[in-house]
Amino acid sequence: MVSFYSLVVYVLSYIGLFAVSFYAINLLFYYKKEKDEKLSSDKSVTIIIPAYNEEAGIVRTIKSALEIDYPRSKKEIIVVDDGSKDKTYELALRYKSKKNNVRVFTKKNGGKASALNFGIEKARGEIIITMDADSFVKKDSLKRMIPFFEDKRVMCVSPSMAVYKPRGLWNRIVQIEYFVGVFLRKSFATINAIHVTPGAFSSYKKEFFLKHEGFQVGNITEDLELALRIQSHGYRIENSPKSVAYTFSPEKFKDLLYQRRRWYIGLARNLWNYKRLFGFKRGPLGYLVLPIAVVSIFASVFLTIYMTSKGVFHLWNELLDLGSVNFKFNNYFEFNGFLFERLFFSLFSKPIFLISVLFICLLVFYVYFAKRQMLYEEEIRINLVFFVLFYALLFSFWWVVSFIYLIFNKKVAWRAPDGV
Repeated sequence: MVSFYSLVVYVLSYIGLFAVSFYAINLLFYYKKEKDEKLSSDKSVTIIIPAYNEEAGIVRTIKSALEIDYPRSKKEIIVVDDGSKDKTYELALRYKSKKNNVRVFTKKNGGKASALNFGIEKARGEIIITMDADSFVKKDSLKRMIPFFEDKRVMCVSPSMAVYKPRGLWNRIVQIEYFVGVFLRKSFATINAIHVTPGAFSSYKKEFFLKHEGFQVGNITEDLELALRIQSHGYRIENSPKSVAYTFSPEKFKDLLYQRRRWYIGLARNLWNYKRLFGFKRGPLGYLVLPIAVVSIFASVFLTIYMTSKGVFHLWNELLDLGSVNFKFNNYFEFNGFLFERLFFSLFSKPIFLISVLFICLLVFYVYFAKRQMLYEEEIRINLVFFVLFYALLFSFWWVVSFIYLIFNKKVAWRAPDGV
């Protein structure tokens, strides 16, 4: 007889397998009928760079904005220093120029949303682009995004995110996570179900802010809230996978944990605030994408904890049995070999292993689709191995920490103490 826990494991696994399969099939059908991609520069744009204590990267970001392939007469750059305590404002002032349409402002610290809203008020362009002060983009990214705005319903176009020159274990895992995000965002766009837009180089019609206000001040994931607000008003969010924005992911585990804690808590709170988006009236976003996103979070945490604890408990019992007959390992390597052998057998001897193989195959498809769309040429195979081995554990840990903060209603600032 199948136990209750085993039944839950298989049900959740099949739900997850259905979701990842559906997204893959959906995107394949989309690209079979997709028209040739257009490039355009027929709209005026304003690139807003909010910055707080970003002296290490502000110059690189401004230079990247200046080098974007777009008519100078139709492109302005606004840098908003949000009360920095370092040399961010002084460094940005060096690039203030009427010739290049670069304007630089400073204001009292009020948070990223406040700085973006300040820039929107000053903006002259029809299209607003938000650009993080630690990011830079491919030169043709803007021309690839503009044609999507020909559709009057489109209020936002999101880019692809990539980790610049990933170093260390955590960066390499995050790089693959971003690639998976590139695939999913494009798949969601085909059914108008994008609910998360990156802060780095997402573009918006200014008319949306004039009608429905700017970024929500005080929200720890203001870009996510804006995406949900756009959906709540019945507009479309598109995606341009070849419009690539590079960012620097935290290299230390603690910094990465602070970042994910903020992201996940912000996601949970904003989904609760926009729970009206769930349901059949909202189309695929309401009856498929958002429900599966929520179920997938709980399923991933449950499955990871259940399978890991079950495997460890089984190994512990075997070690106790060996100890009861006075069996001893000759050396450290023999002990490690035993652990690997038992874990290997425990994993490969269960039917759920076949589901895991299918998950991994679809994951590889996701990643190489994104890699091709982004024209990414560097080797990623070792990063993919790290992702398969460790991401489920990391994802579950980040969510468990976030759940604890949510349950006890602990305050989470936009920035962690070390600036993440």
